[in-house]
Amino acid sequence: MKTSVVSGLVGLLLITSCAKDDSNSNTLQEQIEEVLHDKTFVITSFIDSGNDETSHFNCYAFEFKSDGTVTATNDDETYNGTWSISNDASDDNSESDLDFNLHFSVTNAFEDLNDDWDIVNYNETSIELTDVSGGNGGTDLLTFEIGNPSTNCTSQIQSTIQANVQSGTWRIKKFVDSDTDETIHFANYNFTFMSSGVLRATNGTNDYEGTWSITDSNSNDDSQDDLDFNIHFNLTNDFEDLNDDWDFISQSASEIELTDISGGSGETDLLTFEKN
Repeated sequence: MKTSVVSGLVGLLLITSCAKDDSNSNTLQEQIEEVLHDKTFVITSFIDSGNDETSHFNCYAFEFKSDGTVTATNDDETYNGTWSISNDASDDNSESDLDFNLHFSVTNAFEDLNDDWDIVNYNETSIELTDVSGGNGGTDLLTFEIGNPSTNCTSQIQSTIQANVQSGTWRIKKFVDSDTDETIHFANYNFTFMSSGVLRATNGTNDYEGTWSITDSNSNDDSQDDLDFNIHFNLTNDFEDLNDDWDFISQSASEIELTDISGGSGETDLLTFEKN
């Protein structure tokens, strides 16, 4: 009988202790969510494996909605993603066992933000996050603070290219994927770059929709070298090979030459659009 009573008391204490821990964790989670909900944040620091990439996001205002969506907006475009805070009791790197989960379904600089971040610190105006990369072991750091993004972020060159590509329809003149010429895969397709950020490709029989944007990784100057031409088709055919944050080789009102060096093999891809 005594054994049963003692066991019952131990079990009750364990349940009470666990309930208290869960209560503390849930309270902290709610506090952090309250800090983030429906306010305007900017990224004041983003270190990706030792590289300072904060400038990639200088022009964007982030809003963390209570429905779990997040938007990043500048004067010309908006990216939509998701965010959440989850309890990961197996994560010994965080005292609160909370993860800050962030995801953008894009193939430009914003995909570097995708992670289940550990929360380092937070207050009423900011939140500091960290993550140790599973690949190279490098440490990533990300800080959001309440504030307003930089102004006058769109460079003259960026505006000119955006105006050019939105005029008329285009075709692929050349596409070389890791030294293999695959231009023929896109024969007879006309591409329309819409002002909404939608990219349409049609050959009269097949119609595909993707997204496009031009982003500036350095708003402090007006250089073509800082611009990325971002293309994304959510497909599993030849069009997914076009997905990348392409660098510019040259651009004019009638032709745009792009290039990308593969992060895996180090091979060079080439893509040229020519106006119809």
